[in-house]
Amino acid sequence: MYRYIATRVGQSALLLLLVVSLSFFFIRLAPGDSVTYLYGSQQLTAEVLRNIRHEWGLDRPLWQQYWVYVQNVGRGNLGYSQINQQSVTALLRAIVPNTLLLMAPSILIAAGAGVLFGIAASQRVSRWSDYTIGGLSLVGYSTPPFWLGIIFIVIFASHLRWLPTQGMTTLGGDQQGLTFAIDVARHMALPTGVLAWWYLAAFARLTRASMLEESGKPYLMTARMKGLPERHVVYRHALRNAAKPILTILGLQLGTMLAGAVMTEVVFAWPGMGRLLFTAIIQHDYPVVLGIFILVGTVVVLTNLAVDLLYLVVDPRIRYV
Repeated sequence: MYRYIATRVGQSALLLLLVVSLSFFFIRLAPGDSVTYLYGSQQLTAEVLRNIRHEWGLDRPLWQQYWVYVQNVGRGNLGYSQINQQSVTALLRAIVPNTLLLMAPSILIAAGAGVLFGIAASQRVSRWSDYTIGGLSLVGYSTPPFWLGIIFIVIFASHLRWLPTQGMTTLGGDQQGLTFAIDVARHMALPTGVLAWWYLAAFARLTRASMLEESGKPYLMTARMKGLPERHVVYRHALRNAAKPILTILGLQLGTMLAGAVMTEVVFAWPGMGRLLFTAIIQHDYPVVLGIFILVGTVVVLTNLAVDLLYLVVDPRIRYV
């Protein structure tokens, strides 16, 4: 076990280095830079622009910029955003909690409800409930989140006026305590619903397929012949063995949702990491873009490692050697 963990940690470190390297070089291939974005519209001489680029280190050879950046990342320094006049670490420290606040209820609702709907569909194959759940899952998984967000705004915010359209809190409000929490919850409702709907559909379809694959295996017939209640057969035996692909997707979704909600956060003007990434790409703010890529890559690698270890809990037959 310890040897396996050490091997996976080493592989993860190499993978993160590859992510940093590819991200660095691909981003630098894009035309323009932060200097062009900040000062391109001003009447500055070419010499002044060259001096600014020299001060920021943008006139160095690309391999030198890469080596300096890798050394800084190794020391925990993700760089400095000249556009925001703030370190990338400080920006992420202020923004990531907002994304986690949006992501946590979305993934919990999606995973919990999706698994329950998938189990229900697998227990009623070829019935109207199975077709209904399957149809809604197909529609939900095929619906672009940003389009669904716009539809939610039109229906629940503009027409019914039940919920706010954008932001995290009411502008100009001075709420505190419970009033502030309720205000944030009302602003969270629509973006959380959009994200939960898409991921719920994915979990429901995967759970149904996994449960159907397990349903015909002999150990379930043996459990029923022993007189076990059907709910024990389904939830304690079939679901436990069907949970491995569900855990795999859950691990992947935790990482991708961290930055995959870019358009959802943009549509709802939610001050999270996805919106920051969208803005940083437009502004050619390379340190911020790279910092977000590194954070997302780290989360994906760590969640995949955690999922591999959870396999031991779900299926004791698995042994890592």
